[in-house]
Amino acid sequence: MEIPGGARMRVDATATRMTVRRTGDDVVIELGGEFDMVGRLRFREQVGELLGRGGGVVTVDVAELRAIDIAGLAALLRADLLLRRVHAELRIRAAAPAFAELVRETGLAGRLRVEEAGRRRGH
Repeated sequence: MEIPGGARMRVDATATRMTVRRTGDDVVIELGGEFDMVGRLRFREQVGELLGRGGGVVTVDVAELRAIDIAGLAALLRADLLLRRVHAELRIRAAAPAFAELVRETGLAGRLRVEEAGRRRGH
C-alpha cells in the first residue's frame, strides 16, 4: 500500500500498535504495546512493501513498546538484513534501557543500530 509523503497509517494488530509515516525517502514505523506474533507478521509485511523503493532510512520508534521477546528481535534483525539488500538503513529509536540491554545481551549490539531514549541526536 503506497502512502503519499507525510501521510500516516495506523494498524492495531492485537496487542501491537503500529503507525507508519513517510517523509520523502524516509519512513518512521512507531511500535507500541506488545510486539506479538500478529504484530510481527504485520511489521514483516510493511518492511516487504518498503523493499521496492530502495535507499533511505527506516526508523523503528520503540518508545511505546512495552514488551519484546527474542522473536521480536529476530523480526527487527530480519528487517535490517532485507533493507540492507536494497541499500536502505534500519535504525531503532527511543529504546528503553531494558530494550537496549536485551540487544546487548543477545550479541546484536554491533548489528542493530539502537538509540536509547534520552540519547537522541539532532534531527
